[in-house]
Amino acid sequence: MSDTLARKRLRHALEAHMSDLGYSSRRTSSRLEHIPEIVRAHPGRGNIAYGQTALRSDLQNHTFHARLRFFARRHTRHHSSILFFIGVDELDRADLEALLQELEIRSGTRGGHVLVIPVPSGPANPIAKAAKR
Repeated sequence: MSDTLARKRLRHALEAHMSDLGYSSRRTSSRLEHIPEIVRAHPGRGNIAYGQTALRSDLQNHTFHARLRFFARRHTRHHSSILFFIGVDELDRADLEALLQELEIRSGTRGGHVLVIPVPSGPANPIAKAAKR
Protein backbone atom coordinates (compact mmCIF):
# COMPACT_ATOMS: atom_id res chain seq x y z
CA MET A 1 0.00 0.00 0.00
CA SER A 2 1.39 3.42 -0.90
CA ASP A 3 2.15 5.96 1.82
CA THR A 4 -0.62 8.21 0.50
CA LEU A 5 -3.26 5.48 0.75
CA ALA A 6 -1.95 4.33 4.14
CA ARG A 7 -2.05 7.89 5.51
CA LYS A 8 -5.56 8.39 4.13
CA ARG A 9 -6.70 5.15 5.85
CA LEU A 10 -5.15 6.22 9.16
CA ARG A 11 -6.58 9.73 8.90
CA HIS A 12 -10.08 8.43 8.18
CA ALA A 13 -9.94 6.07 11.19
CA LEU A 14 -8.51 8.78 13.46
CA GLU A 15 -11.16 11.32 12.43
CA ALA A 16 -13.88 8.71 13.08
CA HIS A 17 -12.42 7.98 16.53
CA MET A 18 -12.29 11.68 17.42
CA SER A 19 -15.86 12.17 16.18
CA ASP A 20 -17.03 9.23 18.29
CA LEU A 21 -15.58 11.02 21.34
CA GLY A 22 -17.52 14.17 20.46
CA TYR A 23 -14.72 16.13 18.79
CA SER A 24 -16.70 16.78 15.65
CA SER A 25 -16.38 20.49 14.93
CA ARG A 26 -13.61 21.28 12.51
CA ARG A 27 -11.32 24.07 13.57
CA THR A 28 -8.61 26.00 11.82
CA SER A 29 -5.54 27.19 13.59
CA SER A 30 -3.26 29.37 11.52
CA ARG A 31 -1.29 30.98 14.36
CA LEU A 32 0.73 27.86 15.20
CA GLU A 33 4.32 27.25 14.17
CA HIS A 34 3.33 23.79 12.89
CA ILE A 35 -0.05 23.25 11.27
CA PRO A 36 -1.84 20.29 12.90
CA GLU A 37 -3.02 17.55 10.56
CA ILE A 38 -6.39 17.38 12.32
CA VAL A 39 -7.91 19.98 14.64
CA ARG A 40 -11.29 19.30 16.23
CA ALA A 41 -13.29 20.92 18.99
CA HIS A 42 -15.91 19.46 21.27
CA PRO A 43 -19.00 21.59 20.60
CA GLY A 44 -20.47 21.11 24.08
CA ARG A 45 -17.34 21.64 26.14
CA GLY A 46 -15.29 23.74 23.73
CA ASN A 47 -12.19 21.57 24.27
CA ILE A 48 -9.70 21.34 21.42
CA ALA A 49 -7.98 18.15 20.28
CA TYR A 50 -5.21 17.65 17.74
CA GLY A 51 -4.71 14.60 15.56
CA GLN A 52 -1.69 13.29 13.69
CA THR A 53 -1.15 10.17 11.61
CA ALA A 54 2.08 8.20 11.91
CA LEU A 55 3.46 5.91 9.21
CA ARG A 56 6.40 3.58 9.77
CA SER A 57 8.56 5.90 7.65
CA ASP A 58 7.63 8.86 9.90
CA LEU A 59 9.07 7.19 12.99
CA GLN A 60 12.63 7.85 11.75
CA ASN A 61 11.95 11.38 10.48
CA HIS A 62 13.33 14.22 12.63
CA THR A 63 10.76 16.70 11.29
CA PHE A 64 8.02 14.31 12.44
CA HIS A 65 9.72 14.10 15.87
CA ALA A 66 9.62 17.90 16.10
CA ARG A 67 5.89 17.88 15.25
CA LEU A 68 5.21 15.31 17.97
CA ARG A 69 7.11 17.37 20.55
CA PHE A 70 5.38 20.59 19.51
CA PHE A 71 1.82 19.27 19.71
CA ALA A 72 2.45 17.19 22.84
CA ARG A 73 3.54 20.36 24.65
CA ARG A 74 0.59 22.54 23.62
CA HIS A 75 -1.57 23.95 26.41
CA THR A 76 -4.74 25.99 26.65
CA ARG A 77 -4.77 29.53 28.01
CA HIS A 78 -5.57 28.02 31.39
CA HIS A 79 -2.50 25.75 31.19
CA SER A 80 -4.43 22.52 30.63
CA SER A 81 -2.89 20.04 28.24
CA ILE A 82 -4.59 19.75 24.86
CA LEU A 83 -5.54 16.20 23.88
CA PHE A 84 -3.26 14.87 21.16
CA PHE A 85 -4.35 11.74 19.26
CA ILE A 86 -1.89 9.84 17.11
CA GLY A 87 -3.29 7.33 14.61
CA VAL A 88 -0.88 4.52 13.78
CA ASP A 89 -1.11 1.11 12.13
CA GLU A 90 -1.50 -1.51 14.85
CA LEU A 91 1.70 -3.22 13.62
CA ASP A 92 3.71 -0.02 14.30
CA ARG A 93 2.16 0.81 17.67
CA ALA A 94 4.99 -0.59 19.80
CA ASP A 95 7.58 1.35 17.78
CA LEU A 96 5.59 4.58 18.19
CA GLU A 97 5.18 3.98 21.94
CA ALA A 98 8.96 3.45 22.23
CA LEU A 99 9.60 6.65 20.23
CA LEU A 100 7.27 8.66 22.49
CA GLN A 101 9.24 7.47 25.52
CA GLU A 102 12.57 8.16 23.81
CA LEU A 103 11.44 11.71 22.95
CA GLU A 104 10.27 12.12 26.58
CA ILE A 105 6.70 12.80 25.47
CA ARG A 106 5.24 9.90 27.44
CA SER A 107 6.42 8.14 30.56
CA GLY A 108 4.86 6.54 33.58
CA THR A 109 4.03 9.96 35.05
CA ARG A 110 3.52 12.29 32.10
CA GLY A 111 2.00 12.36 28.65
CA GLY A 112 -1.45 11.06 29.56
CA HIS A 113 -2.98 13.56 27.13
CA VAL A 114 -1.06 11.96 24.22
CA LEU A 115 -3.19 9.05 23.08
CA VAL A 116 -2.04 6.42 20.59
CA ILE A 117 -4.92 5.09 18.50
CA PRO A 118 -4.03 1.78 16.81
CA VAL A 119 -5.75 1.28 13.47
CA PRO A 120 -6.19 -2.31 12.26
CA SER A 121 -4.05 -3.20 9.25
CA GLY A 122 -5.68 -3.74 5.92
CA PRO A 123 -8.13 -1.95 3.66
CA ALA A 124 -10.25 0.77 5.19
CA ASN A 125 -13.56 -0.11 3.59
CA PRO A 126 -15.53 -3.30 2.98
CA ILE A 127 -15.65 -2.72 -0.79
CA ALA A 128 -11.84 -2.84 -0.97
CA LYS A 129 -11.81 -5.97 1.21
CA ALA A 130 -14.34 -7.68 -1.10
CA ALA A 131 -12.33 -6.72 -4.19
CA LYS A 132 -9.24 -8.45 -2.78
CA ARG A 133 -11.04 -11.79 -2.45
